[in-house]
Amino acid sequence: MSRNSIFTGAVCALVLFACGQANAQGVRLKQWLSGEPGLFSPDYVTPSEDVPGYVTGDPSSAPSSRHGKLIFAAATVDQRCQQDGSPRVSVLAPPRAGRIKVDLGGFVATGIDGGSAFCLGRPVRGTRVFYVGRPARGEQIVLRVAYPHKGLTYDHVITVP
Repeated sequence: MSRNSIFTGAVCALVLFACGQANAQGVRLKQWLSGEPGLFSPDYVTPSEDVPGYVTGDPSSAPSSRHGKLIFAAATVDQRCQQDGSPRVSVLAPPRAGRIKVDLGGFVATGIDGGSAFCLGRPVRGTRVFYVGRPARGEQIVLRVAYPHKGLTYDHVITVP
C-alpha cells in the first residue's frame, strides 16, 4: 500500500510541476493537452514533414541597423519557416578596413544553400552578419557557414557593397 501511495504522489507532483506556467525551456502540458500548439513554446507549430531548409539572405533582406549594414544572413528553417537552430558563421578572410558584427534576428530568405526552397521570399530568423565602417572599393569577405543538425558547411565570398 505504501509503495502505491509513493508512486501516486510522485506522478501527481510531476503532473502539477508540468502544468505550471512554462518558462523559455518549460513544458506547456496543460495547454498542449487542451489543443494549443507548441508543447515547449507557444509560437512553435510542429511541421508535418521533416525537410529542413538552409536559407541565406543578402543586403536587401533586412535594413541596416545600429550594428551596421547587413551583408549576409543564414538560417536553418523547418517546413513552416520557423527557426530550427542557428548556423554558426566564421570569418575566414576578415575585412581590411571595417569590422564584422554577428547577431540573431529576422530577415527575408533570398537564397538557398540546400534542403527545401519553400521559405524563399518569406521572413525567417537566423544569424545575421553586419559590416561596420567604410568598405574599401571591391572589398571581399569570406564567411564559413556551419548549419546545425546535419553538419553541412558552406563557404561564401561576399563583396561588400
